[in-house]
Amino acid sequence: MLSRTAEGLYWMARYLERAQNGCRLLAEQFIIIEDRPVEQIDQSWRRLYIAAGRTPLGGHLDPPPDDEDFMLADAYTLADDLTFEPTNPNAIRNCFASARESARQVRNIIPDKMWSALNLAYFDLRDVEIENIWNDQPGSFYERTEGAIRTISGVAEGTIYRDEGWHFLQLGRFVERVQSTAALMDAHIALFPTDAPDCEADWLSLLWISEAHFAYRRLYSLERSPSRMVDFLVTDPSLSHSIRHGLGRIVDALDAVAVGPALKIEAERRAGRMAASIDLDWPDRDRDDDDATRAALREIGESCRLLHEDIAAAYFNYEVKDAP
Repeated sequence: MLSRTAEGLYWMARYLERAQNGCRLLAEQFIIIEDRPVEQIDQSWRRLYIAAGRTPLGGHLDPPPDDEDFMLADAYTLADDLTFEPTNPNAIRNCFASARESARQVRNIIPDKMWSALNLAYFDLRDVEIENIWNDQPGSFYERTEGAIRTISGVAEGTIYRDEGWHFLQLGRFVERVQSTAALMDAHIALFPTDAPDCEADWLSLLWISEAHFAYRRLYSLERSPSRMVDFLVTDPSLSHSIRHGLGRIVDALDAVAVGPALKIEAERRAGRMAASIDLDWPDRDRDDDDATRAALREIGESCRLLHEDIAAAYFNYEVKDAP
């Protein structure tokens, strides 16, 4: 497979995963806006922005206590920044545009139905602005947009041949997922410590965002321990949005595409070390020490960044021997 084709598939999957994560975060945020005090709503926005590593345009806004009008104006501005802002490369619409451009470059590899689904979703978003969705249940807009991404993923699952192209799609998807999950959990624990009182609703919202609420309830019934939720989202290999599950999928994809050079072996080793640290080192930390947990999550995020560099160096940006 040509390196530019592999890179296009990898980045298309990353951008789609990034857009889907943004949709889930904002859909949950508009549920929170409906029935939470202003202070909690502000904390939820801060969680979202810290996880994204972004500062709002104009700087952070501190709402006056119990000023709901200010809170709604703030929400309007922040949702626009995260969804439609042209200068924000990680805004949902920009992620769609980047995913579509990556897909356009590999149209000979992806099925027509997948291209059509992505193209349709992009055109549905292209001319929409925040004022178009604000007065008509903005939360439902994010749910519909996430549904469009699920459709694209479903078409891919059902139609793509399981060759190297498929594995590069999986690499992009799960590198992005592991990195974003670690960042979200780090931001969440910073704002809602595991031993803080009256934070149950905030921890349940984290489960909803992480597609883990049903599975957690099935396994642990009414035991709503923040520390157990943290372990569940990090270590459970059967949970599709857990960090450990994502690392397992990365290891499998690298094993499927890896041949030869040391850089390719290094990518496999790094992913294997990350998975092993979850299995062996994570249980040894002090579960009551939020600082230790956050440090471990930040280490996972940094390892993901280095893993991406390993993958890029091995498969996309490698030096061609005997090149003129």
